Amino acid sequence: MKLRPLSTADESTVLAFNAAESHLDKLGPDRLDWLRLIAAHAAVVDVDGDVAGFVLTFAPGSAYDGLDFQWFAETYADRYLYLDRLVIAEPYRRQGIATSVYKAVERAARPFDRLVCRVQSDPPDIPSLALHAARGFVEVGKLQRPDGTTSAMLSKELV
Repeated sequence: MKLRPLSTADESTVLAFNAAESHLDKLGPDRLDWLRLIAAHAAVVDVDGDVAGFVLTFAPGSAYDGLDFQWFAETYADRYLYLDRLVIAEPYRRQGIATSVYKAVERAARPFDRLVCRVQSDPPDIPSLALHAARGFVEVGKLQRPDGTTSAMLSKELV
C-alpha cells in the first residue's frame, strides 16, 4: 500500500467512493477538483496499482469552506490539521489500510499539535466512531448540521 497524489485520472473513482458513503458531504467533479487544489493532502491509497481509497486533509488558513473546518478553526486557531475524509473501498476494508493511512496523516499533523475530524454521531456512524476511539481521538464538541444530523467533533493530541 502506498499513498500517492490524487490526480484528475483518479477523480471518477474517488467520486464513486465518496458517493457510496452516505455520511459524507456530497462531491461533484468541480468541488473535488477545487478541494484537491487547496488541500494539505489530497491522496489516493494505491494497493498494487488499484485505487483502494482516498484521503483529504486541510491546514489552518486554507480556503476550505466546510462547517466542520470552520468550527475547528474557531476552537483551535491554527494548531490543528483537519482530516476531512478518509474512504477505503469495501473490498479493502479490515486489512489495516485505514490504520496505515492514519499513521501517515498523524505524522504529517505533528507540527500542528493535533489531528481533528468530525464523525456523524446522530444517526451514529458506529464503525467510524469505534475506529477513531481506538486511535485515541476524543470528543471535544458537537455540531448540528443543516441536514439535521449531528457530528461529533473529535481531536487527537499529537504532542
